[in-house]
Amino acid sequence: MEQNIKESRSFKEGAGRRKELPEGAKVTSFKLTDTERIAVKKFIADLRGSGKSKAKMLEAKREQQTNAIIRATAKPFAEALCEVINLYGGRGKGFRMAESVATAISVIAFKDAVQKWECENPRKEI
Repeated sequence: MEQNIKESRSFKEGAGRRKELPEGAKVTSFKLTDTERIAVKKFIADLRGSGKSKAKMLEAKREQQTNAIIRATAKPFAEALCEVINLYGGRGKGFRMAESVATAISVIAFKDAVQKWECENPRKEI
């Protein structure tokens, strides 16, 4: 009789286990069938576990950080270009000058960044 009672209790897979989420994970809630739930769990386990998947996750994190840097940098840059447009009277010449200034700044900034990086990371002689 006791054995029947234990078998009649049905617990979900992983019930009672502490939930561990990786850094930055957000809890989401949506309805899935049992088959979909198992497939999603296997996919996420593979995504978090394999080396190739970890590399993809790292690349996605880098891309996210890059986008944040771009957003933080673009706002003051756009404000400065707006001032250039206003200096040259708005549309027409103002737009052309702002585009020219933006191109020059991006080339100069890239070269400065490469030079700074090379100074901080000198090539090692073999």
